[in-house]
Amino acid sequence: MTTKGTKRFIWGFLMVWVVLMTIFTFNDLNLSKALYNEHESRFGWFFEVYGEHPAFLVLFAAGNILFSTVRNERLMKKVVVRLVSTLFILLSGFGILTITLSRGYELDGNRVMLISLAITIVIATLVQWLLKRVSVQTLSQYNRAAWAAIVIVFAEILLVNIIKIFWGRMRFRNMEGDYSLFTGWFHPQGIQENGVTSEAYKSFPSGHSANGWTMMLWMMFMPFVSKWRNFMLACAVAWGICTSTSRIIMGDHFATDVLFGAFITITCMLIFCKLFKVDLYPDSNHNASAQLKDKNAPYFR
Repeated sequence: MTTKGTKRFIWGFLMVWVVLMTIFTFNDLNLSKALYNEHESRFGWFFEVYGEHPAFLVLFAAGNILFSTVRNERLMKKVVVRLVSTLFILLSGFGILTITLSRGYELDGNRVMLISLAITIVIATLVQWLLKRVSVQTLSQYNRAAWAAIVIVFAEILLVNIIKIFWGRMRFRNMEGDYSLFTGWFHPQGIQENGVTSEAYKSFPSGHSANGWTMMLWMMFMPFVSKWRNFMLACAVAWGICTSTSRIIMGDHFATDVLFGAFITITCMLIFCKLFKVDLYPDSNHNASAQLKDKNAPYFR
């Protein structure tokens, strides 16, 4: 059963999103003209490099939690869960480092990839050493949240990238002043020439925005006290707004693109939290613990 706090979150999100989507539907092009500053904005550059990191960080955290929690489980379960969680840990850590180095410092190549992988392994080993000091009982409270977070991140990435190909909306910066090429978000253009690989026609929706808003998933890992979850929500909203705004500044996306990216992530979060029985705002410590230790779902314990 959805708690009152979660219901307030859902209705608040829907009302704000509908209002903003309505406003920006009629002001997309003018807003991009006013904010575009691709070559001089340090703000835009920063969030272009680091804006997507919350998605990879939550995968890294979830993978480490799952890896550590099964330390006392039977051998077969331990091997399966640790293989899967190791994959998430390595992919996310590797992604954070390579994205930072390539976008921020234009470093790439096999050497950079090997260094990134080595650093990921070192950091993951340190994290596991620290988690051994946390009891399995404490960590297992976040197992459902970890599985839900993994599914949410992969779901939003998959949805965004599929929609991009079939929507075919041209990015603002690729118009090069020819605004006759502008199309409203509600007019999908279909698959364009080289639509799978061509980045020029992948404006709608914004992957950066979708990944930036995954910082909201950190609410699920906060202690079961509303004030901490509210604090994390405020941080997530601030990060999501900054990342989304930076995409308009850099000319990669329109306002409706970033709003829809946020919509995809938050909707995925609400759906999969419901399916995995993870409440964003548990009514009490007792109810939250009961949800996370549901004996009818032993795989997540």
